[in-house]
Order: sequence, then structure tokens, then C-alpha cells
Amino acid sequence: MTLKLHHLNASRSQRIVWLLAELGVPHEIVHYKRNEETNLAPPDLLQIHPMGKSPLLEDGDVVIAETGAIAEYHMGRYDTDYSLHPRPSSPEFPRYLEWVHAAEGAVFLPGLLQVYFARVDMTGNPAQAMMAAEREKAAATIEAHLSKYPYFAGERFTAADCLMGFQILMSNAQGGLENRPATKAWFEKMQARPGWQKMMEVGI
Repeated sequence: MTLKLHHLNASRSQRIVWLLAELGVPHEIVHYKRNEETNLAPPDLLQIHPMGKSPLLEDGDVVIAETGAIAEYHMGRYDTDYSLHPRPSSPEFPRYLEWVHAAEGAVFLPGLLQVYFARVDMTGNPAQAMMAAEREKAAATIEAHLSKYPYFAGERFTAADCLMGFQILMSNAQGGLENRPATKAWFEKMQARPGWQKMMEVGI
């Protein structure tokens, strides 16, 4: 049975769109649009999963949420030749795992909070400076890593690059790569990949 990805516009599910394009597994993409007033996902997604968020993956009777979990599911089930993830015995495996989960964890959270608080007047609120400091720390961590390695897992492209792509795409849109040459070089390299271009065709 064909994989089915439930994809919400302007969401992190574009990571899985990219990953599926790189993986080359036949799949269907079901599109959803955010509410223009609330920016929330439509209630239709609640019929697929109780959290009602995207990405959601259907694979036969399996329904799985959470970007990192979906990526690991794909790798375990469909990347049996390890073309997009290191073998557990590889020295790159711990680094790969760290970045797969950083994409939804401590590195990603400051940017997510910025999105949530964008509609709130934070003038004079000490949390504003704290969030800015955390975003700077995350950007500096990414820049230092990509100054040392050409890809997030190390010497080759993996699913970790797909998962980190959303954050860097958003950072670039906000002008955040101007003083991050290694991150900008990685971003430009990703834009040349057919899988990235397919993701952009599907829409973000």
C-alpha cells in the first residue's frame, strides 16, 4: 500500500516531503491549509490523529505522528541499504541521531517560541531577551558544526539534513544566514538537490 503523508502548508511536515523525495518511495501527499485567521491546522487532521497536527504518516494500518519518529520509521523500514542514515556501528550514528532530534528539540525550540509569541506584545518582557539569546546560541551551534562537517551527520547527506532544513530555510527567510557562511554554504548546496527542488514544487 502506498504511503500517505498528511501535509499542512507552512509547517514542519515539509521536512518529510523532502525526505520522501530523497528516499524515492512511492507515496501520496494529502494537502491541508491553515486557517487564515487563527493560523491553526484544520480540524480534519483530528480525524487522523488525536493531536490534529502535521506531519502525519499513514502506512497501511500504521498512523504515526512526530517528525523525528516518522523519519526513524522511514529509515528502519525503507532505507535498508543505509543510503540516508548511518549504520548503528558507524561513528557518524550518534551525531546523526543528535541532529535528527535537535530538529524538534533544544535547537529548534527558540525559533518555535518566536513564532508563538509573534502575536503578543513582548516589549519589556525579559523573556524576549532570553529567547533572542537562545536563538543566537542555536544558530551559533549550527554554524560551528557546519564549519567542521559538510553535512549534519558528517561526511555525507542523510535524513538529518532533511530534518534540519526547515529551521535553516526559515532562518534564511529572516536574513539569519548573512553572517553564517558555513550554514549559508550548506543551504545553497541543499537547494541544488533534486529532492529539495521537489519539496519546493510541492509547496511549503
